[in-house]
Amino acid sequence: MSAFIQGILMGLTITVSLGPGFIALFQTSIVRGVKAGFVLAIGILISDLSLIGISYFGLTNLFHKDNYLIMGLVAGIILVITGGISFIRKTSVNISNSKQIPDLKSSLPSLLIKGFLLNIANPFCLIFWIGIMGFAVGNYGMHTHGFFIFFSGLLFIAFTSDLLKCYLSGFLKKTLASKAIIYLNKLMGMALMLIGLFIIYKVLYT
Repeated sequence: MSAFIQGILMGLTITVSLGPGFIALFQTSIVRGVKAGFVLAIGILISDLSLIGISYFGLTNLFHKDNYLIMGLVAGIILVITGGISFIRKTSVNISNSKQIPDLKSSLPSLLIKGFLLNIANPFCLIFWIGIMGFAVGNYGMHTHGFFIFFSGLLFIAFTSDLLKCYLSGFLKKTLASKAIIYLNKLMGMALMLIGLFIIYKVLYT
């Protein structure tokens, strides 16, 4: 099996995970539009590349147990706050998307930062990428052609699936009534809060 195909198969484990990234992509795309979801997906991709870089250059020794605790608390608090804002904020849904472009321009930095922080502040994402790095090194060695091809396939399928999630969420937006989208947004906000609380619990008590 080629390294690229193996990377794609490994990347499928990311695409089916129902973590905060998936929920945030779904929520952003269905409420604020597909283009906003694309920007969020770019932020998530940048954070994945950063975590791969941390693992690749051996910087994981900088993250001691105390730092994992801090990172977990930060990630949990970010998710609780983000989910809480989505839950309590009155959401106006523009089905026609006629005002989507100017709104996207004004919120571009915040969407990129939000996508980036969803992963980079989550210690479990770092642990995941360290495991992937160990698998890649064990199978292809370090600094080899197969090593880089493997990660190319993995990131290709992960980013493509994120874009597909955004597109499908945008399609779903067109089929739902505005009130249903508002309730769905609140449900996604509650899910983010629960994930944030779960991360806080995990880093404090396990």
